[in-house]
Amino acid sequence: MVQVDENDLSLLFQQGIQGNAASFVLLARRLVSRLKKSDPATATLLAETLSSMSSPTRSVTQPVDADSRRGLLKEEMAVVLDHEPIWSPDIALKLGRVIDERRLATKLRLSGLEPMKALLFKGPPGVGKTMACRWLARELGLPLLTLDLATVMSSLLGKTGTNVRAVVDYGRGFPCVLLLDEFDSIAKRRDDERDVGELKRLVTVLLQAIDEWPSTSLLVAATNHPELLDPAVWRRFDLELDFENPSEPAIVQFLRAEGISVTVATELAAIYAGSSYADLRRSAQSAKKAAVLSDRSFEEVLAEEGLTSMAALQESTFLRDVKIKRLAAEGISHRDIAQQLGISHPTVGRVLKKTKGN
Repeated sequence: MVQVDENDLSLLFQQGIQGNAASFVLLARRLVSRLKKSDPATATLLAETLSSMSSPTRSVTQPVDADSRRGLLKEEMAVVLDHEPIWSPDIALKLGRVIDERRLATKLRLSGLEPMKALLFKGPPGVGKTMACRWLARELGLPLLTLDLATVMSSLLGKTGTNVRAVVDYGRGFPCVLLLDEFDSIAKRRDDERDVGELKRLVTVLLQAIDEWPSTSLLVAATNHPELLDPAVWRRFDLELDFENPSEPAIVQFLRAEGISVTVATELAAIYAGSSYADLRRSAQSAKKAAVLSDRSFEEVLAEEGLTSMAALQESTFLRDVKIKRLAAEGISHRDIAQQLGISHPTVGRVLKKTKGN
């Protein structure tokens, strides 16, 4: 017969009746942990129930903006990828850890532990942050919800907070992967003097939402500008993943998957070094079409377009550096330069540091 402490059972019932899902789950986890030694079969059954449990307050319909009536998120019930992603060893290892913890959640809960529930993806555009989130949803067999930032952000900041809360509450209602893209737009530093108090309160709303996120689902925040995030945001995440442009070996792997020979792929990798995965895929598609239309070799066209792009990039980088130096000479701060030119704050610092070194 299962032996359960009367006080534990009473507290569990109280939290369930009051609808405090987070407290209910916490108490249930403690109960499972205590039962593990005396009644492992019951402990396993309860742990499995916790793993599959969804909130009784699930919304039937997606949340919408009160004024425009536009949906606040995009939902994919079954994610299908048009190609298999290529990860760096570090990213592959960390994503593997996430999958392992989610798939073995019952085993963790039997020891009073919880799987990761909140991840932070950092890196420049086009390096695979969104793809990684979609890949996780596919591997875990969960629907993917993506916050539509254009709809959520409102000129009335108080309404923006309401929209963000509505999206998070909807995502908490059932097992899913929720992607908060362009996270820096809604989780900016609260010490930024240019932002009004209402935006700072929005950050507080967001932090509370992350804290209350259930371990039965996965929340992923993606940002191109981690330096803009409020310091309090960082400790809310169980794992941070730094995405970078692919290395030359990774570019070779990408080109090989596109049907290019090892020898040519190795030579082309040097030309396309520094490109993002998104840039590589765009270049490959463009070269394939040009090759078909001109009756030329795909490899030849790809090499030719790569050399042309590289020359243009070098010219554009030179002009960018000139603008950075000119604005800095006018006494404009690094952060303001970054915003004016649409580049990252660290990039400004690197250019000016290199100038001083010369």
